[in-house]
Amino acid sequence: MRVVPYTPDHADELRAVCIASASERARRDETHATFTLLMYCDPYLEHGVAYMLLDDEGVARGYVLACEDWRVWEGATAEYRARIEALGPEYRARYADEAGFYASVADDYPAHLHIDIEEPYTGGGNGRALMEALIARLRADGVPGVVLGVAAANERAVGFYRHMGFSLLSAYGEADESGYVFCLRP
Repeated sequence: MRVVPYTPDHADELRAVCIASASERARRDETHATFTLLMYCDPYLEHGVAYMLLDDEGVARGYVLACEDWRVWEGATAEYRARIEALGPEYRARYADEAGFYASVADDYPAHLHIDIEEPYTGGGNGRALMEALIARLRADGVPGVVLGVAAANERAVGFYRHMGFSLLSAYGEADESGYVFCLRP
């Protein structure tokens, strides 16, 4: 396994990783799958920073995707926002909630990230290698802070982020819909 910068010839593989790692709803509902790709994958591939985890055959099995500056990002990805909003009120509200949050922390944490790895490739340092590549890039680019969200029920991921040096910034939601926002100063 090796970590390399994203190249467009792997876009379909990364999109498949996104859906495979998403909620059950995204795997069975076409509209929700479209939302998931528009919200958490496609705009990063076009306008963000991305690293891929490639297997020995050169197939992408994971990724870390990031926006380095929320304010620049929001303007550059307006077409994705419009496509999300066209999916209906539920998706419009989800986008507005996340956008509102990112805007509220952008002074201190202008970057945000998403990381996903196909289950057979988790562990063994693959997540760490992806995160280290991204964090080095953010540091080199002078990004002062990065945030990410995770479901509270995903205890393995919560432990991973803490192990990587992320701190709890806030908690959100209730019961089965609760989660955490973690932050890091690269």
